[in-house]
Amino acid sequence: MRAGYRSVSVTALRALIAGAAGLLAPAPAWSQAAAPTPAGTPIVNTAALGFDLNGATQSTVSNTVTIIVAERLDVSLVRTGQGAVVVTPQPKAVPFTLTNRDNGNESFAIAASVSAGVFGVQALVIDADGDGLYDPVKDLPPADGRTPVLSPGQSIKLLAILVRTDSSGGAATATLTVTAQSTTGSGQPGSTYAGLGDGGGDAVVGPTGAIASVVVPLTTGIAGPSLFKSQSVLAADGSQNAVRDAVITYTLEARFTDAVTGARIVDPIPQGTVFVPGSLTLDGTPLTDAGDGDAGAFDRNASAPGAAGGGIAVALGQVAAAAVHTVQFKTKIQ
Repeated sequence: MRAGYRSVSVTALRALIAGAAGLLAPAPAWSQAAAPTPAGTPIVNTAALGFDLNGATQSTVSNTVTIIVAERLDVSLVRTGQGAVVVTPQPKAVPFTLTNRDNGNESFAIAASVSAGVFGVQALVIDADGDGLYDPVKDLPPADGRTPVLSPGQSIKLLAILVRTDSSGGAATATLTVTAQSTTGSGQPGSTYAGLGDGGGDAVVGPTGAIASVVVPLTTGIAGPSLFKSQSVLAADGSQNAVRDAVITYTLEARFTDAVTGARIVDPIPQGTVFVPGSLTLDGTPLTDAGDGDAGAFDRNASAPGAAGGGIAVALGQVAAAAVHTVQFKTKIQ
C-alpha cells in the first residue's frame, strides 16, 4: 500500500456512495444484458470523498454532472412475401412492415414510386388492422406522408396500393420502390443533429443511416417466359448500407406461362464484387459451385459485358407450364 493512502472496505465505499446519491442502490448485475436506455434520459452522477481528520471520519461530495442520452436514429423496412407482383387494373395491395429501431420516439416519412408508366401507385397507406388486405374506408394515407410517432421497437404495417394505368393489354415489367426515412434526420452513420433528440439531447444517425428502402418487381402477367431480378444488401453492422464487405443477395425469378425446353439462367458477377462461394441456390436448394451433376455452377472464367469475376449459370431444362423457379446467389462488395 502506498504511503498516505488508506484502504476502504466495500461497506464503507457503498456508504459513501449512498451519501452522495441519497440512496444505496443494489449492485448492478453486469453479467446480465440490459435494455437500451431510452433517449432523453438524464444520466446524473455525484462522487463522494471520505477522509479522516483530527480523529474523526468525515466526507464531502463533488459537484453533480449530467448528460442526456442521445437519440439513435434507425429504421427497418421489410416486405411481406416475395417474388414478382402481378398488377391489374384492380387495386393490388403489397404489404410491408416498418419498425422503429431507434431508442427514442420517432416518426418516419414514407414514399412509394414505380419505374414504368403502365403502373401507378394509387396510395401508400397504413394497414389499420394489419391483415394485409386493403380497406379504403379504414386503411388511410398518413398525414403529410409521415407515420404516427412510434415508440422504440414499435412496428407499423403499410400497404402500397398499385394499379395498371393503361388499357393496351401489352406486357410490361417494372419495379416498385418503397422508402422510409426518419423525420428528425438521416445520412451517414454518426451524423449528429444537435438538440433534436428526445428530451433536448442530440440525435445521432445509427447504422442504418435512418433510411430504408425495399424494391419489388412488378409484372402485368406476361405471355411467355419472363425473368425478374431483385437485390438486397446486408452490411456487417446489420444495416442496408452498400459498404465494403457488405453482402448483396441477388434473386432471379423465372416465370413460365407455357411449357418450354432448354431453359437456363446466366448472370455475370458484377464489377466491384466477388462471388460468395456456396451461395448459389435453386428454389431454395443449395447447388455446388462446380460444373458437376447438379443444375448450377459458378464459372470464374466466364466473360460477359460488365462481368469482372466470372458468372453463375443454372440449367432448368424442361419446364412445365405455369411454373416458377427462383435462383439466388450472393456477392461481396470489395
